[in-house]
Amino acid sequence: MSDIISVLPDNIANQIAAGEVIQRPASVVKELVENSVDAGATHIDIIIKDAGKTLIQINDNGCGMSETDARLCFERHATSKIKCADDLFNLHTKGFRGEALASIVAIAHVQLRTRQANAELGTSVILEGSICKEQTPCTMEQGTSFLVKNLFFNVPARRNFLKSDNIEYSHIHEEFLRIAYVHHEIAFTLYHNDKLVYNLPPTTLKQRIVNILGNSSKERLIPVIQATNIVNVSGFIGKPEFAKKTRGLQYLFVNNRFIKHSYFHHAISSAFGEIIPATHFPTYFIYFEIDPKLIDVNIHPTKTEIKFQDEKIIYGILNATIKRAIGSFNLGGSIDFENISPIDFSTVPQKGIPQEPLITTQSGYNPFHSQKQKTTSRYDHFSSVKPSTGDDGWEKIYESIQENTPAEAIASNETTQTAMNEILNEDEGTFNEQLAVFQTLQKYIIARVKSGFIVINKEAAMERILYERYIRCLSEKPQNSQKLIFPETLKFSPQDSDIINDLLKELNNLGFDIEPFGNNTFILNGVPADLLEDNAQETIEQLLESYKNNLISLKISKKNNLAHSFARSVGKKKNKCLSEEEMQSLIGELFASEVPHTSPSGKKICITFKEIDLIRMFS
Repeated sequence: MSDIISVLPDNIANQIAAGEVIQRPASVVKELVENSVDAGATHIDIIIKDAGKTLIQINDNGCGMSETDARLCFERHATSKIKCADDLFNLHTKGFRGEALASIVAIAHVQLRTRQANAELGTSVILEGSICKEQTPCTMEQGTSFLVKNLFFNVPARRNFLKSDNIEYSHIHEEFLRIAYVHHEIAFTLYHNDKLVYNLPPTTLKQRIVNILGNSSKERLIPVIQATNIVNVSGFIGKPEFAKKTRGLQYLFVNNRFIKHSYFHHAISSAFGEIIPATHFPTYFIYFEIDPKLIDVNIHPTKTEIKFQDEKIIYGILNATIKRAIGSFNLGGSIDFENISPIDFSTVPQKGIPQEPLITTQSGYNPFHSQKQKTTSRYDHFSSVKPSTGDDGWEKIYESIQENTPAEAIASNETTQTAMNEILNEDEGTFNEQLAVFQTLQKYIIARVKSGFIVINKEAAMERILYERYIRCLSEKPQNSQKLIFPETLKFSPQDSDIINDLLKELNNLGFDIEPFGNNTFILNGVPADLLEDNAQETIEQLLESYKNNLISLKISKKNNLAHSFARSVGKKKNKCLSEEEMQSLIGELFASEVPHTSPSGKKICITFKEIDLIRMFS
């Protein structure tokens, strides 16, 4: 029998490694900037063109490399950061695997220029697809400059899987922020397509956050600080009333390394309790200092997932610390937040959970409502709802739906009756609009049909109607915008601003009149008519949150994603009690739609109950 096992050539092995380490242009930015930080740089310039597909250039004033190291650094598993296996459990640097540079040169054209402080000349190395083309002396300042061009030039299948420039740049932007937030002592600049995006001087942590988010964030931050014998916790959380409906401003760092940790996120979110709605996300920038021996960062190539030996203890410390910070804020505006005394945990017992502090808060405090919610009788859910004055916009939204529905779909009651009959599979039955219709639990509409009755999930039906309407707006006929008397200024997180810029044309087709104003700010001149009385900032944030979730969970086009997200967010906002006329209108519009059975989210919209089945249940 012949041998079948062989050792892969280095160029193939490096391309396989590149698939794990370098997933997109943002991965290159992350690896190179982290190397600059580890090299002791105090100033780092990041230059991007075409979202990194054409050029990624990282310049720093770090320690630089010798002529030998400038060539050796591109070999696989070549690193200066660990010498033995024990070093893996005592890490104080960001990179340590020695795979990043080898992976980058395997799939790009790379030029390295570097010089150490005590060297008269620097070294220039040019590589293409792991092959060294040239190594020559060069003149330059102390530090290192990496130019990465034509990413994935020799792996076209990988290049074809890259997203649009806006999406790829948003990933680069996020990697930049994860480093800039934790290294406030380093000056950073970020250029994209020759435009200066950030110019961040060295400063304090709070000022770095303010420099990125804008001056309005300065008064929204509450400091967090706690020292224990297991972990030191510091950073800032956002005041409860500024919680948003979109993710994006939740940052956890361990020993100056960004991490993702759903368990600790839960510790922070649960500390806010009921003072923010369940649909909102708190803002936080939390920094852990912990003995490297108590964590393992070598469990994932991107090093964003970490194992902790004392996870439950840290959860308790974090939860109690956040609760105390929130409680101090809630006690009054006269507190000096810059000098909050930490909780006295004394010595935290091993395998124990610290006792939570007792915090006095205003039980009725809700920053999102200026007045108490109207209470209703438990019998109100089962009564026919009459039209009320000052309703929350249902009349407008139904008028708008009817205006934007094709005329042939609502030309006569006969069309609606025919559609209803097809849904119910009844040859002789007809839907009589004058028959009883009512709602229960503020969620379901029950309507009488000839052979029984039908139960309709109101929110799912609304989502279906709006989805098909918004698809038409994006594909055929843009929706008119209702001009605002006074334009509004809207401020978003950097990540959400990137998405809005990518969706500007589509948002305007949906009836928003929105334009960029710089520094993550937008001017809103108009809104869809049915949203005139709504909070525009909150509506767009909810839309963005649904849109981002769909990017992760659903493989659908941008148009379908946006229509789905907007229909879902508007449908939830309008899920209130309806008048009898509005219920009749909703039923008619539902069964004139293309897919009345199922909502875009996959929820069942209606269930039909035969009269004979009901009779049998009581026989």
